[in-house]
Amino acid sequence: MKGLLKNFLLSGFQFGRDEYEKKLHFILLNSILAIVIVMLFFLSFMRYLSHQNIQALIDIVAAASSFITIIIARNSKGSIKYSIPILLGLFYFLITFTFRNIGIIGTIWYLVLILAAFFLKGIKIGLFISSISILAIVTIEIFSNVEYSMYQYFYITIPIIISMAFLYLYEQRNTILNTQLQKQTKSLKYEVQLQTKELSKLLVKSKELSNIIQNSQLEIYIVDYKTDRYLYVNHGVIDNLGYSEAELLNMNIYDINTSMIHSTVENYKQLMLKNKNAVNISQHQKRDGSNYGVQSFMHKTKYNNTDAYVIFDIEISSTQKAQSNILKQKENLSYQAYHDTLTKLPNRMLFQDRLLQAIKKAKRDKTKFALLFLDLDHFKEVNDNFGHEAGDAVLIEVAKRLERTVREADTVSRISGDEFLIILEDFDTTQNIITITKHLIEALQAPLIFQDTELIVTCSIGVSIYPTDSEDDETLIKYADRAMYNAKNSGKNNFKFYR
Repeated sequence: MKGLLKNFLLSGFQFGRDEYEKKLHFILLNSILAIVIVMLFFLSFMRYLSHQNIQALIDIVAAASSFITIIIARNSKGSIKYSIPILLGLFYFLITFTFRNIGIIGTIWYLVLILAAFFLKGIKIGLFISSISILAIVTIEIFSNVEYSMYQYFYITIPIIISMAFLYLYEQRNTILNTQLQKQTKSLKYEVQLQTKELSKLLVKSKELSNIIQNSQLEIYIVDYKTDRYLYVNHGVIDNLGYSEAELLNMNIYDINTSMIHSTVENYKQLMLKNKNAVNISQHQKRDGSNYGVQSFMHKTKYNNTDAYVIFDIEISSTQKAQSNILKQKENLSYQAYHDTLTKLPNRMLFQDRLLQAIKKAKRDKTKFALLFLDLDHFKEVNDNFGHEAGDAVLIEVAKRLERTVREADTVSRISGDEFLIILEDFDTTQNIITITKHLIEALQAPLIFQDTELIVTCSIGVSIYPTDSEDDETLIKYADRAMYNAKNSGKNNFKFYR
């Protein structure tokens, strides 16, 4: 039903966005004609019953003319030019003949005619219809036997004149607004054209700069400010390191700067905030394991609405070998400062840095991690019975087994003697910790061979959990140490949670 009504009102046509006015004209034309046809058929029937045969015939002819007008309107969109004048003429004819038969009250219909003229054909036709409508009212006495007083004429003509004035002013207002709108549209269109032209220039320039950066042999990295993961690398990075772009975007700065630690990077970030940039000399490790020195220039930036920092790395040339040797010595000293010389595991200083980073990460991501304090059982007996050489061999083998048992993201460190600290990050349940801890105990129970002698070493482990037990690094270590002694007092070769 809705589809049929829409089809009738629009005369079966589809209208584009720029044909809104024409669409409105079709809707008004078909609506008025439909009402007129229904009204005329009803009036003709009533007049026929009242023996007003001539008027009934006029109504039937007018209704038929209205129907023909609807058919003409459906021929083409351009037919609206002819349909509207036919409608207005037909309406004027009907009103004029009707009010002469029913009296001056019928002249109220001229208001409807004037409204239709203004809305369908604009100011000129509206004023013309208004004028001939007033003329028809004034000459009513000439064509009828009824006399009307000046008061009656005044009462009916003044509202029509006022309505005509209001409609005229309304149309004028629309004309002014449309003119202003056209001027604004033209101005906006011109502004958009200018902006588009400028943007096109910028895009071309941006593309040229992007190509220069992308294909530069200078290593250019964009790094996430919080996670230190790579967000962008250019061809210079890919060519020099030997990794693919996809591989590098899954890595962070510590993966190729093997001696770099979090606290050092934090210091550079502070320098970037304070001085807008920072400078560093470091070594990069290629995919094949070889190393080369680089001079780094860093500054803070925004990348894809993310806080980041950009690094420009220049490879140190062969003429800078002396500087490179100093760099290697610096890297070696740095490595020795943060790693245990016997087991090559992170020492207490590096572990402290990793623990603080784990706390920051867990606080930011709202996750948990476990701290394991591991102490070897009867290690003193190994040293006393087989010598310190055997003790060193045991410690080296224990370090290897611990690293093989935990995940790559976890941290194993030797803090002193036969004491080890382990950080287990991002676990789902306490059962996950229990499982890993049992694997660690089982891994150390397997016999160690030293100079054809079988050595058995077990361990006791204490566990504290962030943030359940504490959010402080030193307190977490203390609680894990306390739990470890509870495990020893419970028979050794087992583990205990704090609390």
